[in-house]
Amino acid sequence: MKKTFFVALTLALSCCTLGDVPTSPTPSEPSIDSHPIFHATIDSEDDSRVYFDDKIRIRWTADDRISLFEGTTRNKQYKFLGETGDNAGDFDYVKAGFGTGNDVDRYYAIYPYVSTNKLHEDGYITYTFPTTQHYAVGSIGLDANVMVAVTADLDDYDLRFRNACSYLRVMLYGENQTVGSITLTAIGGEALTGKAYITPSYGDTPTTQMIESGNTVTLSCGDGVSIGATREDATAFWIVVPPFTASQGISVTINGYYGGSQTYNITSEVPFARNLYN
Repeated sequence: MKKTFFVALTLALSCCTLGDVPTSPTPSEPSIDSHPIFHATIDSEDDSRVYFDDKIRIRWTADDRISLFEGTTRNKQYKFLGETGDNAGDFDYVKAGFGTGNDVDRYYAIYPYVSTNKLHEDGYITYTFPTTQHYAVGSIGLDANVMVAVTADLDDYDLRFRNACSYLRVMLYGENQTVGSITLTAIGGEALTGKAYITPSYGDTPTTQMIESGNTVTLSCGDGVSIGATREDATAFWIVVPPFTASQGISVTINGYYGGSQTYNITSEVPFARNLYN
């Protein structure tokens, strides 16, 4: 690279701002194919999803897909019927995977939909954190954020989603610079990718237990992202991670789209708390 990237890692934990949570409607009648319409909202303690508005609130995107375990452990795909920027809306049935499932006494859901998402009868969901995420302008990349919901019982059609993750925000600036990708590594080997057990709790916060141990995750910037030239015009890049504490710190490598790279290390302990960003 001809010039240097400048990076500002904001390590003071900051909570996202929450907008008003809409009142939940009366449960919907089942649709023609006998699958009910579910209404999804953002819980009062969360800003949950992958689209950031200008107040750092996170919103749904049109046609978002979730895995919904509709009274059984069978993974069914539901789609969002609202518009990009909505903080609440309805989800309707799309399709179900092959096979059958065991009965459960409430509805469970996880965003994003993946065919390999699994619900255990004990109430935890198996989800695989990917090794690559994708850049979105001023936001978290599509399908990168993970959130879960569980209802009170089988008569409850309101899905109140809560974030399962934490976040790193990397601010970059430099003249005539284009970023190709950013790689985050937990120096102490803590897990950032791979399979996890995520347990939603009705009226409480979810928990995440990593059961695989990939310690590096990459944010791909596709055809490259041109960054601001000055600190005042710095460009934000968001990386999603499971909640964890980087016991020996983190390493962040900025890869230029046209070649070259720079690595920044923080060698002190760095906590990544659920629903907060560094």
